[in-house]
Amino acid sequence: MVTGYCTLEDVRRALRKASLPEDVGRDAQIAVDAITSRTEWLEKTYKRHWYEPDGISEASEVTIPTAPNTRDDEEDIPTHSAMVHGASEQERYRFRKNSDALLEAGPTHERRRKHYQDPKREIRIAFGRPESLEPPVDDTVPVYTRITLARKDVDAVNELMVVNEDGGFDDWTGADYDGGVGNANRGDDWWVRVNNGGVSELYLDVHAMDDDIPSFSNAVYVDFDFGHEGIPRTVRRAVANWAAADLVEEAVIEIPQNATIYGVDTKAEELERKAGELMEVYETDEP
Repeated sequence: MVTGYCTLEDVRRALRKASLPEDVGRDAQIAVDAITSRTEWLEKTYKRHWYEPDGISEASEVTIPTAPNTRDDEEDIPTHSAMVHGASEQERYRFRKNSDALLEAGPTHERRRKHYQDPKREIRIAFGRPESLEPPVDDTVPVYTRITLARKDVDAVNELMVVNEDGGFDDWTGADYDGGVGNANRGDDWWVRVNNGGVSELYLDVHAMDDDIPSFSNAVYVDFDFGHEGIPRTVRRAVANWAAADLVEEAVIEIPQNATIYGVDTKAEELERKAGELMEVYETDEP
């Protein structure tokens, strides 16, 4: 369903403030199309979604979103950008005296050596002691790796599929795992932290993963709901100004001869600039 973050009345107000005719009723669908196209662009650009559970009373032509959106993504398990040769190997009881043995060994020894690798030690740790994955491992204390989700303001995780040692996937939202959205779930097998800027990060307890993970690429599939309850006036005004700029550029709105600033391009640029200024507050992850 195509939705919009502002109403036709918001567009009329933007046009009036720019000293332009407010009559978009002659072909309201053109204005509605401008609103919806700018709304979709806004969500993809700012990675956010806003909604009004009860709608907006003056929105008769535009469908206002009333619920969170849903997204289904595949993610990689983060690993170190580089590792010292042999750093992921498990400790063995016998060591060669020759420190260059690994460099001099042939293919047969290399295959045997890989058998002793511990894939988990290649995972980049975001929260927990750096040595948490080194023997002896204490799996009673969670150690998390972090995945930044593709949308802000995550509201709920519907499905969280994590790769297992057989190459299949286990749903961590099931009865065998604990977790949820919010700091109250910190210490569980998984949890999602949403900061004041809406940035949402998924934390996975490495100890809860299988030991022999076959791949770190596309190893996590997550289906989640996201959105901020309430469409701020700032967002409504920004979308209205962008939609009004589109109407001016498409010559839907006629520039009056006695306009303070002459020219279609100049008027459109003025509306675009105002919309950009309004959205500056959302161009940072800071609160």
